Amino acid sequence: MATAVTNNLKQNLVLGYRIMGMLGLGRGLLAHLTARSPDADTFWVYTFGQSVEEVSLATICEVDFDGKPKDPDARINPSMAVHGPVYRENPKVMCIGHHHGDNGVAAGAIATSLLPIDNNAARWHGDVRLVEDYEDTFSIAEQGKIMAREFASTSGLILKHHGLMVAHVSIAQTVLRVIELEASLGVQLKAMSAGELHLMPDSAIEEAKKFLNSDFYFDNMWAYLVRRAKREGWADDVGF
Repeated sequence: MATAVTNNLKQNLVLGYRIMGMLGLGRGLLAHLTARSPDADTFWVYTFGQSVEEVSLATICEVDFDGKPKDPDARINPSMAVHGPVYRENPKVMCIGHHHGDNGVAAGAIATSLLPIDNNAARWHGDVRLVEDYEDTFSIAEQGKIMAREFASTSGLILKHHGLMVAHVSIAQTVLRVIELEASLGVQLKAMSAGELHLMPDSAIEEAKKFLNSDFYFDNMWAYLVRRAKREGWADDVGF
């Protein structure tokens, strides 16, 4: 049973990478997506040197919370040392995603967070924040402690000069939030360049959050993206 659960997790993780690639997010070598192991203090991640659309079941590896691969020959991105403290300190976090999309980087560069200017942005109200103080720390592990503290009370971070980071309760929810946070920031940046921002009323914000944070919404959006990935050939070797 444990093996079946782990295999399913690995399939979903690879599919998450492929979906990011399908949508043009994280291409290059520096984006990453990890998933907590269901029965151990470890997580799964790609081996360094691949872009998101190239990740496969054969090229992901298991890493402990100190950032050490179980396979001593596996080479991983050193930034994975950030993920271990987040998992260790936040037991509900099951998946972490990060990329340097244009919109997230631009928002961080001007030190702005996401504001509730439409339904998609409103779903993040109170659940995303700008992080400015992590770059002065000497080690990646110390940065991980800062991220762990931030993720204790939020699920989305805009990292100044460094893109977006999302942590949530499943691979599907994390991948979708990574995609939609990047998109919402793009809308906000366009609006900011055109004129004054007008925020939604509190009642409309709460209605948007209620639906767009529901399991119904995430389950159906994930199912759509899986269908699209299969239809467009992104999941042919993943087992779905």
